[in-house]
Amino acid sequence: MKKRKIASFLLLLTLLGLILPTTNVQAAAAPKAKNLTSITQSVDHASPDTPIIFSHRGSPYNNPDHSFSGYNQAIKDGTQYIEQDVWLSKDNKLYVSHDDNLKKSTGHNVTISTSDSSKIDTVKLHNGEKIHQLKDVFKRYGKKVHYIIETKKNSGDNTAVEKALVKELKAHKMTNNVIFQDEDLPGLKAFHKALKNVPTLWLLDSVTERQYSEQIENAPRYIDFISLKLDQWTPKLVKLAHKNGFKTNGWILNTYNDNYDALLTLKLDSVFTNNTKETSKLIDRWK
Repeated sequence: MKKRKIASFLLLLTLLGLILPTTNVQAAAAPKAKNLTSITQSVDHASPDTPIIFSHRGSPYNNPDHSFSGYNQAIKDGTQYIEQDVWLSKDNKLYVSHDDNLKKSTGHNVTISTSDSSKIDTVKLHNGEKIHQLKDVFKRYGKKVHYIIETKKNSGDNTAVEKALVKELKAHKMTNNVIFQDEDLPGLKAFHKALKNVPTLWLLDSVTERQYSEQIENAPRYIDFISLKLDQWTPKLVKLAHKNGFKTNGWILNTYNDNYDALLTLKLDSVFTNNTKETSKLIDRWK
């Protein structure tokens, strides 16, 4: 009788949304992005009239970052791109997490870069899902969606994460389904040298418009997207990026005003958004 009461209580919590049935999330078939085009076509047609939506960490408002539940929601809301931040574990496994330390996302003080996979695999996201390896994401979603992947590391001069990513993309035959993003040029250079046909996005971080202008003017021409925080973009910088042959990217859209300003005023070619559904609706409104 006691076991029956506990089971009934857990079922009630699940129905109320307090406990998520993560086993069902992981076992159910992954959704497929609607009207999925090739990466080449997507990048070539990226413009202020048809901007690309990159779903930032999945759907972070209602799901843990980089969870299957969050990716599922973003795909259902209309994205063609789900984002992954990847860290290299001590035993050379690529894990998907925004932070190196997992305290915020799991409640456990485990650091990916200094831990083996045997330890990382013991902790769970707040909805019960495990910390996914990149290969888990590829196995689940395959070519049903595209990926935009950022390598994360504690040393800007180390390209081990980029090399591991190249190896993983080749192993899973995903080189035609990804855009690569990085903050540092050595990482971008190492990745591009290995996979020249994969589009790249450079995340800039300066202080003044003049500094950004210099970076844009001197950026390697193999880079496809120049990315800045929304509040750092100016019409002058957008014009300069386009003049030098780059697509523009802004991050991160959070509200309707963010969407409106970035897509209508700044006229960016692509955006990272925390609200795929709202951003998709705004874009569809003027198509």
